[in-house]
Amino acid sequence: MQPTIGQSSSVTPPGSSYSARIRQVQVEALRRSFPFALAGSLISACVSAYALHDVLPLREVLLWIVATLIVGALRFGAMIVYDHRRADPEAARRWVRHMLAGNLCSGILWGLPFAYWTFFVPLEYQLFFIVILFGLGTGAIYSNYMMLPVMYAFEIPAFAPMFIALAAQPSAIHLALVSAGLAYLVATLAFIHRMNRTHLDALRLGYENLALLDQVRQEKTAAERSDLEKSRFLAAASHDLRQPVHAVNLFLGLLTNEPLSKHGRYLVDNIASALSAMGHLFDALLNLSRLDAGVIDPRWEAFPLNPLLDQLRAEYTPQAREKGLALRVRACSASVWSDPMLLERILRNLISNAIVHSAGGRVLVGCRGLGDQLRIEVWDNGRGIPAPEQERIFWEFHQLGNPERDRSKGLGLGLAIVRRTAKLLGHALGLRSQEDRGTVFMLTVPAADNAAGIQTAARPDASLPARRNAGDALRGQLTLLVDDDAQNLAGLSMLFESWGCRVIAATSGDALLERVLPLAERPALIVSDYRLRDHETGIHVIERLREEYNDPLLPALLISGDTDPARLAEAAARAIPLLHKPVQVQALQEQVTHLLQTAGAQRAAGAGAAE
Repeated sequence: MQPTIGQSSSVTPPGSSYSARIRQVQVEALRRSFPFALAGSLISACVSAYALHDVLPLREVLLWIVATLIVGALRFGAMIVYDHRRADPEAARRWVRHMLAGNLCSGILWGLPFAYWTFFVPLEYQLFFIVILFGLGTGAIYSNYMMLPVMYAFEIPAFAPMFIALAAQPSAIHLALVSAGLAYLVATLAFIHRMNRTHLDALRLGYENLALLDQVRQEKTAAERSDLEKSRFLAAASHDLRQPVHAVNLFLGLLTNEPLSKHGRYLVDNIASALSAMGHLFDALLNLSRLDAGVIDPRWEAFPLNPLLDQLRAEYTPQAREKGLALRVRACSASVWSDPMLLERILRNLISNAIVHSAGGRVLVGCRGLGDQLRIEVWDNGRGIPAPEQERIFWEFHQLGNPERDRSKGLGLGLAIVRRTAKLLGHALGLRSQEDRGTVFMLTVPAADNAAGIQTAARPDASLPARRNAGDALRGQLTLLVDDDAQNLAGLSMLFESWGCRVIAATSGDALLERVLPLAERPALIVSDYRLRDHETGIHVIERLREEYNDPLLPALLISGDTDPARLAEAAARAIPLLHKPVQVQALQEQVTHLLQTAGAQRAAGAGAAE
C-alpha cells in the first residue's frame, strides 16, 4: 500500500511540525520539473504519431494524438492557474490533485493504445513502443520522485497494459522483453524510493536543525535578557544595600573622634572591622565592575621589580608566619614595562591566594628571564588544583575546599580580578598544578631597559600630602551636598562640618538650587549621590550647577551604591570622580582634598597665563 500524497510514514509522521514545510518543498519541486516533463511527453507523442501513421489506421492515430494534446493543454492550464493562485493555502493541494488526474490520464493514453496496437504491428514497432514508454516512464520517475503517488499515477497505467499485452504473445522474444522490462522497472523504482526517502530525510533534518538553531537563538536571547535583569537587580540591590552601610560608616567615622570608654572603643573597633570586611567585598565587586566597564586605563612605565617584591614580602610575611609558612621572595634585578599599581594588584592577589591555600611549608615568589620577557612565578605547596577545576578557579565566587564559605579563606574574587587585570595589561597568565603537590601561577611581563626611565622603588604615597594638608584645604570651604537618603545626608553633613566645611545640604537638585542661588558666594565643591528621586542623577545636578555658575571646572564628586559598569563609564566620560558606597572616611577626605587642591592649582595656572 502506497503512502498518501507527499507523505511517507517513515519520514514525515502525521502531526509532524515539519510536514507542512516539507509538503511545500515537494510541491515546488514538482512544479519546477513539470514543464519539461510535459514538453517531453508531447514531443514524444508527435514523433510517435508520425512514425505510426503508415502502419495503423490514420483515424486511430489522429484520435490518439488529439486526445493527448488536449490532456496536455488542460494540464498546462492547471499549472497556469496554480501559478496565479499560489497565495491561496488550498492552491497547492488542488494542483497536486490535478497532477494526479493528469498523470493518470496521460498514462492511460500511452499504455492502453500502445498495448492494443502491439497485436497489429510488426516486432520492430513493438520495440519502438517499449523504447518510447521506458523513455517516458524514466522521465516521469525522475520528475515526480518527490511525490511517489503522482509518479505511480503515470507508471502503472502506462506499463501494466503493455506488459500484459506482451505476455499474451507467448514467444521467446516477448517473454524476454517482459522479463527485462520488469527487471529494469523494479530496479529503477527501488532506487527512486531510496532517493525519495533520502531527500525527505534531508529536508526533515534540515528543518529540525533550523528549529534547533531557532531554539538556541531564543534561549540565548532569554539568557541575555535574564542576565540583564540579573544585573539590574544586583545593581539596585547593591545600591539599596550600600545606602545604610554608607550611613553607618559615616556615623562611625564621627564616633571614632568622640571620647569613648575602653569597652566602647573595643565595640567601635569591632564594628569598624566588620564594616571593613564588607567594604573589601564591595571593593572586589567594584574592581570587577571597573574592569568589565573598560574605564581603567593602564599607566605604562618602566620600573625595577625588586622594590615591589620587597614591599610585598614585608607586607605578607606576618600573614604567612601566622599560618606556619615561610614566605621566600627571591631578589630580581630586572625591570619591567607595565602599570605598577595594576601589576601590584595582580601579585597581591596571587601571593594572598598562595598563603591561604598552603597548609604548611613555604610560598615562593621568583622571576625567570625569557628573552625580552620576564616571567614572575608564585609557587605554593597546597593541595593542588584538579585539571577540571583549573579553568573554573578564575570564575567569580568559585572556591575550592570552602563549601562553608569561610570568609577567612577569601571571597572567591581574587583570581577573577587577576585574570581580567592581566588581560587588560596584555600579560600572559598561566598555571601548572599537581594534586597534593602544589601550584605555580606564572605571569609573563615585558622586560624594560634598565637605563630607560626607571622609577625609584620608594614611590611616594600620593595620599600623604593630602592627609597632611587636609584640615587646611577643607576648613571654611562652602560645600554642596545632595543625597535623597536622609540618614546618608545627615551623616555626610556632620562629617564635612567636622572637617570645618560650611555645608548646604539638600535631597534633590531643585531643592539645592533654591538654597544656593540667592547666595553671592561660589561653592568650592559639589558632592552628590548618583541616583536621586524622580529619575534625577547626580550628573544632572552637577551639570546644572556648573552651568549656573558658568564654571565647567567646578570641583565635583559622585558617590553611588550602583556598581553597574555603565555608571562607571558614564562618570568617566564626564571626568567626574566616582566613589562607591560604603566610602571609607579617610578615602573620602583624601579625594575631596585632592579635588580642591587640583582646582586651586588650575585656577592659579589660569590666572598666571592671563597676566
